[in-house]
Amino acid sequence: MKFSCHCGEVIHDNTDYQSHKAYLIPDETYESALEKIESGESPWNALRKVKRVMYQCHACARLFIDDHQGELICFAPEGDVVFEILKGAAPDA
Repeated sequence: MKFSCHCGEVIHDNTDYQSHKAYLIPDETYESALEKIESGESPWNALRKVKRVMYQCHACARLFIDDHQGELICFAPEGDVVFEILKGAAPDA
């Protein structure tokens, strides 16, 4: 998948472990997903049902969030925002 940001940058989603991609789990569904995992449901299945994908533009730092309808909703940052706000921290060794 790829799409264009409002600034003209092309955002790609064609592999795993991307620093510009993350998943959002709404607070309304976070606890229920954890309860399903604790009761034996596969983490992949439990999280797949409640997560939304997010992307950040490399060039202008806009965020795009999936609205569960197949559309990406854009949010523009105020002020100077650096890229990689979605980048994960390295796991503890």
